[in-house]
Amino acid sequence: MENVSAWPYRKLCVGTTDSYTGMLSMDYLIRRTKAWKEVDTYEINGQRQWLQVATVKEKEIGEFLGRLKRELGENPEKNHLYGIQLNASCPSPEVIKLGQGSALVKRPTKVVNLINELLKQDEYKVGIKLRLGLNEEEVRQKKILSTLEELQKIDNPNFTNVTIHFKHARDPSYAAYNYFLLKEIASFKLPLILNGGIKSYADFERITKNIPNRKNIQGYMIARGALENPDCFKDYRRGDGKILPIRKLEDIGKEYEMYCNEHMPKSIYLTKTKKYCSWFPASLEIPETAKDEGKRSFY
Repeated sequence: MENVSAWPYRKLCVGTTDSYTGMLSMDYLIRRTKAWKEVDTYEINGQRQWLQVATVKEKEIGEFLGRLKRELGENPEKNHLYGIQLNASCPSPEVIKLGQGSALVKRPTKVVNLINELLKQDEYKVGIKLRLGLNEEEVRQKKILSTLEELQKIDNPNFTNVTIHFKHARDPSYAAYNYFLLKEIASFKLPLILNGGIKSYADFERITKNIPNRKNIQGYMIARGALENPDCFKDYRRGDGKILPIRKLEDIGKEYEMYCNEHMPKSIYLTKTKKYCSWFPASLEIPETAKDEGKRSFY
């Protein structure tokens, strides 16, 4: 979630296998040292942490990868990064205007070129997050299927994650998620992660029960449900026999404050978390920050 998914919040989400930073502009990461404060991949036991980036320029990727290696080398306490996820899902008009985010869904060649550039290193896994399209017309035309067809041709074991958000970019937040393409999407031999309207394992089972090629669906992503209760991941059928205790929301808030004191995120993350999460601790004060840091994330 934008301006929420800082390290203290991700660490709260016990039971999840993978977690993601908020989307960061690759251009900002290349040009602005301050942007790297949001690359807060400190250790979280049992979680694979992904850095989510936005770009439309292949030439930026080599420079970004070099900067990433340098930053994590100079800050070894952050060197717990598992993978890099290209965002081709963001619905923000500002991002779309740059040709990034969900504007990429209809550009399969560009998407594959970007992924292949990210795969020119072998230290991190690579993934992508997509929407169904930029608008209703792109969904009707099934533009995403052409992109998935090209992604399917990538032959690299480090390409391990294709997350799909089942709305288009023009859908309002209250619009229902649209899984009508799931059967066709699941036919591609890609490691699929489903996102949208899923708050529990039961939701995942309900959505996928009639899909013949379920073996390509490797998991699901929870976002809004985790804002309400970070323990929502604990009902995932782990298969290891472990029973994870459910916390009171008050205790979740206390843990969040403790983690913030360990690695304090930018104020915008605290402000947004307070807005969306009822468990935000009343005792946690939001510090003032410089004007260029307090209003928004570096995207």
